[in-house]
Amino acid sequence: MVKVPADWLARVFLTLRHSPSEESQAVAAELQPFTEKPGQRVPVPRATVLRSELALTVELEWSEDPVRRARLSEGAEQLISARLGGAGEAPVHGS
Repeated sequence: MVKVPADWLARVFLTLRHSPSEESQAVAAELQPFTEKPGQRVPVPRATVLRSELALTVELEWSEDPVRRARLSEGAEQLISARLGGAGEAPVHGS
């Protein structure tokens, strides 16, 4: 399990939920239960974090908008950091 701030995870969830990719939307549905505790760090299965990383990476490859690409890249990097560090903080950023 990887502890990730629910607020930040909700941002990843929304990004994937609005994707045209059915695979990304499926990952978003998998993330949704972990977003329901605002202000808390929630344990997320490593496999779910990995699938989220991969979905963000695919979205990054497809995206042509530089702002969206930056947001996707940041999201993927933070999930990788949290997964590899286990206890690493994934920051909560305002949009």
